[in-house]
Amino acid sequence: MVLMGASVWSFLRPQTGELLPVAQRALEDFLSGAGRLPADADGFVRCADVIVNLRNRRAVEVLRVGFFQYRALEDGRLDRKHFREIIAAVPEAAFGWLQLSKPPPGVVAAEHKFAKRRLEHLSNWKPTQDELSKLRGLVNRKAGREIL
Repeated sequence: MVLMGASVWSFLRPQTGELLPVAQRALEDFLSGAGRLPADADGFVRCADVIVNLRNRRAVEVLRVGFFQYRALEDGRLDRKHFREIIAAVPEAAFGWLQLSKPPPGVVAAEHKFAKRRLEHLSNWKPTQDELSKLRGLVNRKAGREIL
């Protein structure tokens, strides 16, 4: 019998150029307000999430990679105000293209595109080539073969 599934592998970026594995529980605790994580020099907790496809509990392929950032307070707790800004931007970015009425002639309804960009700016970070290379090495090492 072949068992299939998926798993999320997370890596913390405590400073530019450095990536470390982080337990999913530590991220969950941080996001719930119960835990603390080290922020980088810009005041953000930045992480890379790699979703892998599992076959018989072994990673066989990478399904998706995301680079997320959350503003932290000085003590390492989640900045709830900034987090609420991220959450507030989601509906407009996801569903803003659904319009109840058409815009006037000559006007392009692009609010949702601006909302999507704002959400990306608030919640995502762009890794350097060096960081991508380090992530590739960490993922492949954890998988025991080249999957990224």
